Parts: sequence; C-alpha cells; structure tokens
Amino acid sequence: NLRTTAAVLVLALVGGGGCGSGSNLRPVTGVVLYKGKPVAEAKVMFMSPASARTATGQTNAAGEFSLTTFAAGDEAVIGDHKVAVSTFTDERVAKMSTAQQEALGRGEVPGGGVSPRHTSFEKSGLTATVKADGKNHFRFELTD
Repeated sequence: NLRTTAAVLVLALVGGGGCGSGSNLRPVTGVVLYKGKPVAEAKVMFMSPASARTATGQTNAAGEFSLTTFAAGDEAVIGDHKVAVSTFTDERVAKMSTAQQEALGRGEVPGGGVSPRHTSFEKSGLTATVKADGKNHFRFELTD
C-alpha cells in the first residue's frame, strides 16, 4: 500500500545516504596558508557531486584541518571536490542578511583576511581529489 511504500522510501533515503557506513569516506587532512603564513580559524569546505553534504573542517593556529561530512570525526567522500576557504565564522555569517550571505557564496564579500574569491567554490580555483587508498593530505597556498 501507499503507506508501506512511503515508509520503505524514507528508510532507503535515510539509511542509504552513507551516513554511518564510511565505505565511501576517507580521512582528509591538510593545511591552509595565506601569503606563506598559516590561516587560523578558517572554515575549509570540500564539495563533491557524489555527496549531498559538504565536508567541512576548521583550521587550528597552525592552519591545519581535518574534514567531517556527516558527524563529528568522520571523513570526506571519495572523488573530486571543489574547495572553498572562508575566515567567516558561522556566527558572523548568521548575522548577515540573506543578500550578504548570497554575495559571500559568490565570493563577492571580503573573506576576513583571505582573498574574497576563496570563499566561493566556483571562483576559488581550488580542487582536491580524495583517493580510496593512500594519504589524503592537502596543502592550500592562498594568494590574492
């Protein structure tokens, strides 16, 4: 019946997203530098067409990060990713108007210490390929 079909569909969507299995996820670490210096407290974002969720991580004082996609401590989806880096905190973004948030997504708002273009997946020019085997450690040297 319709109710059973809907329940099965919901379970398939929730259970089939790869949220807990980790079979298509791999550890990702890296470092972000701007003009040769570590970028602290930056949000690093990996966007893959193979995932409905963006993998994110925050840099420490040394500019180092590790990524999480679905839950704290998990990893990033295997495959090609577009990468963006922003020094805007979630709190700072939450206080922006919708128009400001949209402009930030297009890389049109100053990135708080890094070039504005790095805040946009389309304009940053940064990419990464997460591999199934081997170490996935990326070094991003940002410029103006």
